[in-house]
Amino acid sequence: EINNNVTVTDIISEKVDSLNSFISPIRDEYIERFLEEAKEGKRRLNIKASSDASSIYKEADIIIIAAPTNYDPNMNFFDCSAVESVLDLIKTSTEGRKIKPLIVIKSTVPVGYTESVRRKTGMNNIIFSPEFLRESKALYDNLSPSRIIVGCDDAMRKDAETFAMLLS
Repeated sequence: EINNNVTVTDIISEKVDSLNSFISPIRDEYIERFLEEAKEGKRRLNIKASSDASSIYKEADIIIIAAPTNYDPNMNFFDCSAVESVLDLIKTSTEGRKIKPLIVIKSTVPVGYTESVRRKTGMNNIIFSPEFLRESKALYDNLSPSRIIVGCDDAMRKDAETFAMLLS
């Protein structure tokens, strides 16, 4: 059994407080059960939540971005501004680090987005891994993935394979 230290960050303080109190901020049977078991001491979870994203990013080895990207069907457009806002904060927070964290975009983005945002930000440590999660079954789908896809270039292949192994 592999256990990693996980820190969740969110701009909504109620979600952070809920998670730190072992209460799921979303309706998901598995998340609710895992948190309840952790609260009762029946399950070991190395998870905490914080609103201080900058300090988390400074120390993280892997940062997974799961920010909303609302799709406008009339404009045929994904609003990726939330993802880019997180990337800006990561870039600022990790400026002094010699070894940069792996950044994994899980948000739904248009084809070619990862490559273009890498150029735009000058951050070559970004890869893409789509999520295949059903509503109210997110943890189950993460623990038993139907497929694992990680997109990268040759320079990021080793990191992408490590991330795929963590998912499996």
